[in-house]
Formats: sequence, C-alpha cells, structure tokens
Amino acid sequence: MITALVSALLLSLAPASLPAGPHPAGAHVDGRVVHDGSVRLRMDAASVGLLGMSDDRYVVRLSDADGSDARIIWVRADGRQREITSNRDASASPLLSDDGRHLISTPFMGRDSTTVRVRSARTGRILVTRTFPGSVSVLDAADGRAVLGSWSPNKTFWWTYGGTDDTSPINRRTGYFASIPANRVASYTRDPYLGGCSVLTSLSGNRLSRSCKERVTAVSPDGGRVAAIHILSDGIGPSSVTVRRATGDRLARYDAPYFFGSIRWESNTSLLLDTYDERRWATVRCDGGECERASKLRRTPRF
Repeated sequence: MITALVSALLLSLAPASLPAGPHPAGAHVDGRVVHDGSVRLRMDAASVGLLGMSDDRYVVRLSDADGSDARIIWVRADGRQREITSNRDASASPLLSDDGRHLISTPFMGRDSTTVRVRSARTGRILVTRTFPGSVSVLDAADGRAVLGSWSPNKTFWWTYGGTDDTSPINRRTGYFASIPANRVASYTRDPYLGGCSVLTSLSGNRLSRSCKERVTAVSPDGGRVAAIHILSDGIGPSSVTVRRATGDRLARYDAPYFFGSIRWESNTSLLLDTYDERRWATVRCDGGECERASKLRRTPRF
C-alpha cells in the first residue's frame, strides 16, 4: 500500500526514508538481475539494461561498468541466450522497436551524416542500413517505421525501413523524444543552448504544449501526462522532475537529494524514478503526492 507523504505536490524524495512497496510491474532490471514475475535471470556483466521484449525473449544490453565491451543479447526465461550484436552497434543508443521485432542503432554519427542500422532482434541479421544527412537520432520505432529527429537539416520525420525506404515529414523542428504508442513527439524550435524551446505535439502535428524551461523525458502510455526536466539538464542527471498534463498543467514536482537517473512511466499515473542521494539510491514509485520505494537500496556509485 502506498503511503501519502504530504498533501502538497512538491516532494523531496529521500529513498532511504520511504516505505517499501512492490517491485515495478512487468519486466525490469534490479542490479544485475532481470525480474519478471517469478522469472529471475542474473546477468554476467557489471552494467545491465533491459531494452524490451521480443516475443518470449528479454532483449538485454550488457557492458562493463565504464560502458566498454557492450553487447546485446536475448535471453529466455529458461536461461537460453544468443548475442544479437556487440561493440559499436551495441554502444550507439540502441533501440528495440515497440513490437520487439527490430533492433535499431546509429553506429556512425557526425555533423554531416548519420548511418542507421536495423537488425533482426531474433537473429541479429542486418536488414537495412541507410545513411542520412545531418546528425540523426532514432526516437521510436514500430511496425517497420521509425521516427527520426535531425539537426542540420532540422526536422522530425518518419522513415519506413520495413519496405519502401520512404521518408515523410512530421515537422521542421529537431525531434528529441517520441512515443509511437502514445502518439507524442517533442522537438526543439532551435538549439536550447541558444534560446530554443520545446514543443510537444501529436505525431500528426497537433500542438499540445510549449516550454522554454523544460524538456520532455518520458510520456505516460496514454499520452496524457509527461515527465519533464530542465531543458539544459546534462551531466549525471537532473535534480528535479516535474509531472505535467500533456497540455502543460503542472501536477507534481519531485526533487532528489542528489540526482535522478532513469525516469519512466509504470502506468498512466504512476512514475518510476531512480533516485540517488550521495550514499544510496533506489527506484521510487510516485503517483501524485504518494511515493514509495520500488526496489532495494543500493550504494550510490562514484562518478
């Protein structure tokens, strides 16, 4: 049961002082272990990240503590596993498509061009490789289509990699976040270090909100809420996260004693935040003004 902390929705989260609650719903990583109901899969790597599910397979990124020796595998509940790719393709912001069929990476990125590579998430076989002009990021993908954001030229666009290899525009701003299931895309009007703002729209272009102080870092499954951080946040992570309706109204703000790591939605109202103080950290679940610990406490690494 979640215990209310305070009535006002401006909360300082100290993970060690929060009551313990259930683990996050669905497949997730706790330390080096992939959890999913009764499934417990301990990975032989210092750093473990779950990219998602491909049918009955967990697609996992493994690396050394410093990020080197990166590799991506799938593993089944019975422990059987297979490497999909390694090295550059595993290090270059890999993304698993929402349908679990494709692993997409950007192994070569520069100011003038970016190479995007699509592999089968089942076999690791390279299916498509294409080089785009500019500095391009893959924001989301599903059903043979991906949303890409680009600097120079500044634009957000669809790429149909599953058949025709066509592209089609979404807007003329640089996209930096997208969720195809939630029908949301966030883009910059220009470089935020030069006064640019963030605009949240539907994938068809309907404007929902605009901010020159915050950028979107996660969107709820139904697209109704966003988690936002300072528009210029960098380094180890933000110290503050704001929950807003997609239309911009503020619902809550959470402050970390040190910083927040991964931020993701568990449901349409429940947010999971990896919350660090200088000694320990834990995954914290917040739903409005009610927060609890959703993982064991672990020692904060030295950065």
